Amino acid sequence: MQYQKEEVRARILAAALDEFETHGYLGAQVRRIAERAGVSTGNLYRYFASKDDIFDAIVRASYERIAALMADASSFCSGSQARGIRGLAKHLAAGIADVYATHGRQLTVIHEKSAGSRHEDFLPAVTRMIHERMRIELTREGIVADDTLLSLIAAGFFSGMAVLLRTVEEPKRLQELIGRMLVFFFDDLESRLAERQ
Repeated sequence: MQYQKEEVRARILAAALDEFETHGYLGAQVRRIAERAGVSTGNLYRYFASKDDIFDAIVRASYERIAALMADASSFCSGSQARGIRGLAKHLAAGIADVYATHGRQLTVIHEKSAGSRHEDFLPAVTRMIHERMRIELTREGIVADDTLLSLIAAGFFSGMAVLLRTVEEPKRLQELIGRMLVFFFDDLESRLAERQ
């Protein structure tokens, strides 16, 4: 009996991921999720209390993996060996690519389709975390950077990674473009952040 429950739950989550990808959180309908999963709406509610609970179950792992990456980046920044802003950027890029490799659809949904859900702050939250890690690393290098510029760089970096991971399928080309994006955002960043008189 337990096997059947897990199989039904898995079908609901697969159907819900399709629904959220297509319609976003706000446009998704529990009725359509139930239909796609081949269960009644009442039966679906035995597994999940609400649409928000279904959405949370789908995106939770990707959210937790990104949060763990940022915590790891915190220890990366606080280690005794200085790695620099480019080292931090490479570390974050590799970590984001790793999350995408196992949770790509879910990461895309939480990044682009979460408006109206309890996770709608995902992009601003990730941007703040990346911004903070960048600020710490730059401070270690003796550079005081404008917070607005760092926020813009953090948001552009994460969104750029998401676009590349979602659209470029050929691994060699993907690595090349990630490398070029890192150059665009982080090479000579220290001098570009310096205030001009």
